[in-house]
Amino acid sequence: MEIGLSGCGGGLESEGEVRDWLVLAEEVESLGFSSLWINEEHFQSRAHTGAARNCVDPMVLAGALAAKTSRLRIGFSALLLPLHHPIRMAEAIATLDRISGGRIDFGISRGGNQRYFDAFGVDPARADEAFITSLRQILDCWREEPLSLGANSYCILPKPVQRPHPPIYIATYHKERARWAAEQGFYLIQHGIQSPTHLATILSAYRSGGGRPEQVPVGRFLYVSNDDRSAYRELFPVIEELTAFLRKIGITKRGVLTEEELIPERFYQEIVIAGGPATCAEHLRSMRELYGIRRVNGLCSFFGFLPRDLLFRSLTLIAREVLPLLREDSSTGNVATIPGVSYAE
Repeated sequence: MEIGLSGCGGGLESEGEVRDWLVLAEEVESLGFSSLWINEEHFQSRAHTGAARNCVDPMVLAGALAAKTSRLRIGFSALLLPLHHPIRMAEAIATLDRISGGRIDFGISRGGNQRYFDAFGVDPARADEAFITSLRQILDCWREEPLSLGANSYCILPKPVQRPHPPIYIATYHKERARWAAEQGFYLIQHGIQSPTHLATILSAYRSGGGRPEQVPVGRFLYVSNDDRSAYRELFPVIEELTAFLRKIGITKRGVLTEEELIPERFYQEIVIAGGPATCAEHLRSMRELYGIRRVNGLCSFFGFLPRDLLFRSLTLIAREVLPLLREDSSTGNVATIPGVSYAE
């Protein structure tokens, strides 16, 4: 299995300055992670959300991360296409692809945040149409032929290194869109704020359209400590903050989690992968067997709630102790069950 990282800062966000993420990115590359995925978010202030997530411009951050690394793939999980002009987007992604030497993964979504639509002047009733139109024009920009715009034709430069274009990942929590992505030949990405049942539904829809689940990066909250008990002790206060935040932003309205699944203890046991290295490796193997996935994006910063020292230690343990266990062929051919042991007192 491959493990990447995902979040507003490519999964590296915690307290401290944004420039600290760039230093950590070099460490993450040396540890053997496969990719960093950056979310597009706006207006993440305490006044609106209850927690400052320290989100920055994803395109600028992607350029800085690409310049600091040489092997990690840099992806978006995802860019909200209706908020951007398609020609500018095509130019920016192609520029990033050239800076990185062909390491960009183009993750996109139609978005669903009403506050974003209001602020950017997007009619939500036309968001689906805007998404499809923008994607079509971006692909046209990356072709060799000039692009017809009004009475004139233009050659849109630069062209991306990856031909005919960087891999396109569709981020969606809707099964109809997941099936559409497969039918169009696009990849799917799952950001991870969803129950196991909802994840299974979306992957099934993608498979029904001809998609291959093993190619889907699946995001999961992931934390590794020395053992299961220390993981619970260190992480549970973070889970209490995180679930309060998710409840405040109305995550349950999207149909991916229920109010009951946001109860901190249940969230820890059912939504989060946490524990010692062996426990986390077994949980990841179980996901591989149950869903057919081979790619996991760790939401290891827990939206920035996890302290920096715990984040770095967890990333080190994932790379040095969990990944080697996953590389071992320990499959018995049986469908495994996802472990979950409560250490609540």
